Amino acid sequence: MIRGVTVIIPTYNHSELLERTLVCLKHQEADNSIFEVIVCDDGSSDDTKEVACSFEADLDLRYCYQKDLGFRAGTARNMGLHLAKYEICVYLDTGVLVGSDLIVNIIHFHQCYENTIGLGTVHGMNQKDHQHPLAKYLQSIASSEHPEACLRNPMLKAYPDSRQTQFDFYENDLDRCLAPWSMFWTSMVSVETHLLRQVGGFDESFHGWGHEDLELGYRLWKAGLHFRADPSLRALHLPHEQFNPVQMTSRKNHLHFVKLHQELPVELSYVNQNFIYEMLLGQFNAADEYLPQDYDNLDLALLGSHNEGRRLAVGYMTPAFVSRFNITDAFACNQRNAEMIRTQRPDVRSAFKAGFVNFCEDHTYHTAIITDVWKVIPITLLIVLLDEMLRIAKRVYLLHTAGLQLENLPIVGEQLPIEYYAESMASAGSTEVYGITRRAQQLDAEVNNL
Repeated sequence: MIRGVTVIIPTYNHSELLERTLVCLKHQEADNSIFEVIVCDDGSSDDTKEVACSFEADLDLRYCYQKDLGFRAGTARNMGLHLAKYEICVYLDTGVLVGSDLIVNIIHFHQCYENTIGLGTVHGMNQKDHQHPLAKYLQSIASSEHPEACLRNPMLKAYPDSRQTQFDFYENDLDRCLAPWSMFWTSMVSVETHLLRQVGGFDESFHGWGHEDLELGYRLWKAGLHFRADPSLRALHLPHEQFNPVQMTSRKNHLHFVKLHQELPVELSYVNQNFIYEMLLGQFNAADEYLPQDYDNLDLALLGSHNEGRRLAVGYMTPAFVSRFNITDAFACNQRNAEMIRTQRPDVRSAFKAGFVNFCEDHTYHTAIITDVWKVIPITLLIVLLDEMLRIAKRVYLLHTAGLQLENLPIVGEQLPIEYYAESMASAGSTEVYGITRRAQQLDAEVNNL
């Protein structure tokens, strides 16, 4: 039984925006006895404490503070999670305006959907220009005694939530998409408190803006939680001046996210720039049905000496392939292969990834073998992969099997980027083995041999 809701608001030096959010919570239809508000101050030096505490007569409100050691929103939110007394936690950003029915709708949502994360529609999330005429117009309403009136304004259509297309496409059932965690934005999201505590809350190693929320969403997704959007959970994120450009730390934190979870969905989110993320994940999920995995016609001798150093294989592969070619490390592009190798060959380092991003030294591996997976990787990402393989391995081999039927896949490459030179080494049956080098290096070698 749900007794109530804990609203957790991290904040830093934006007391005027915090006040607008608290005024909205003050006007809730729900009785104060079924929700509380915890303001988590990330080291503000303005009058944030005074503003927050001025609402204690109207709300069941607690204020907590941590020293200013840089942008630590995840750590601030964890203070609220630690103090939460109700079964549902709702995270709101400072400056988010919510309707008077928010708490009622949150409780109804979680009564209907157990073990499910509730994602609200947050208008204006990507609107950073606080001087835009529409922003100024909405801010004038937001400064009134009833800022929630912004949510009834038809002009709000000009400030859509950038996730709305996905919400509509999946009819709010985000379990139907391949990466619902990528929409876990803590501008407004609700989760059962005990589930947040089970996964440990936010990872406090994130400093600076961005990705601490997606990282938590990823862990919740891996823990088996469901994701659902609810149109009744609506909010407006008021555009406001940023203290620091978010790009300063967003990329750094994204790479930190990849390092924490060296798995294909996360590394794809980092390297992908030109393709629809869902399409890429779908491509990798489907491609194993079309590509060879055993290569039982290949002779070990075709891929160099097996007694020299660590040997990496990348793509779709069976434990038999790993054993036959004395593979020490396997980057399997689907979870099933990774788990099979891990179970049957526990001596092999097996990971569910492709190797676009690696945190090892140059030439960690003596040999890297890229299976036919290269044919289903968009050419821009294939360049990233080949560059990484040439960095971390002394020798890179590419397998090319003729006659594969790949037309049903959304993305088909089957073409090596012109920046690389492929030298035919050997063949067995329909599979040919190529040695890969950068074309510039090959040209230098040819010049030196003249």
